[in-house]
Amino acid sequence: MNFDITQVDQMINKIPFPVSTSNLKQMAQQFGGGNPQITAVIDRLPEKTYNSSDELKSDLQKNMGNLGNMGGFKL
Repeated sequence: MNFDITQVDQMINKIPFPVSTSNLKQMAQQFGGGNPQITAVIDRLPEKTYNSSDELKSDLQKNMGNLGNMGGFKL
């Protein structure tokens, strides 16, 4: 899978917090061009409101381990 971690980190840094998981999905479609890898990661996130980039990054890291060679990265 081709997955640009820099792209994800840049996207996270532009997110206005707090943000819900459903809003993250909308932003990924708008700014990520519908990248299927990014969409797959966001789909694995719990439905909740994130209050900070650190909180979001923590949940992203927890969920990346289930996606093969995309796991184990550090945001």
